[in-house]
Amino acid sequence: MINAVYRRCAAGAAALALVLGATGCGAEDSAAAHAPADGSGKQADGSGASKTKKSAARVPVLVQDRLEEAVLDERDLPGVSVNTIGVGTDGVGDGVVHAVPNSATQPSACGPVNSALAGSSRFTPVASVMRMAQSKNGLATFYLVSYRNQDAVRVVDELRTALRTCRAFTSSTLTGGAEKVSPTREPTTGDGGVSFRLTGLMKTPGKDPIQIPESIVVIRSGSTVAIFNAMETIPRAGVYPKVPGDIVTAQVKVLSTGAHATR
Repeated sequence: MINAVYRRCAAGAAALALVLGATGCGAEDSAAAHAPADGSGKQADGSGASKTKKSAARVPVLVQDRLEEAVLDERDLPGVSVNTIGVGTDGVGDGVVHAVPNSATQPSACGPVNSALAGSSRFTPVASVMRMAQSKNGLATFYLVSYRNQDAVRVVDELRTALRTCRAFTSSTLTGGAEKVSPTREPTTGDGGVSFRLTGLMKTPGKDPIQIPESIVVIRSGSTVAIFNAMETIPRAGVYPKVPGDIVTAQVKVLSTGAHATR
């Protein structure tokens, strides 16, 4: 849990500093879905589950080295700068995502929303990466998380279901929680996804929580879930940042085609 807090704080600090200054065979999928963190095997109510079942099954699950190779670069988006969180340290940003049970969130129905902020879900991932990307259109942190095929579908379905009712929550995996949770227009790329925004609450001893407006885009491409997050580094009431569309488009294209662009 502490690691999740560290990563979000590190991401915000690194993002502010930056503003100022794959193909191949992966792990074979098992017949049964991988067990979720809270032990529940129920599939969430989501219209995309049956429609995406076949498309997900055709895509190989990306293991760690293959997933790292699938991170976008200048071949895919000229001028983009992509960095690990905590540049200069080894391994930070690779294999950072772990399953988080919905019980870590109050109310638990908001669990998928809370988990998405750390690039996670209640399902155990096969591999993950976390990166920071800067393009001419802005800055975002993003996670690429590969799952067993049907788990990837369920991650997005459960998040979509949670966003129908979740409006605020507290969390043991964050330094506070969030309020003003609101779904926004769904992405039209990839194999399904959701977008939403919220105001993160970062508690500080003896002071009112710091409010951090955030916008999040979640897209599934085969068995990989990509989560893009833009934070307002200078919080202003009612102003939410935009997730750079060029970064999203370029990254999802790499995942969907299984190869970087050639120029």
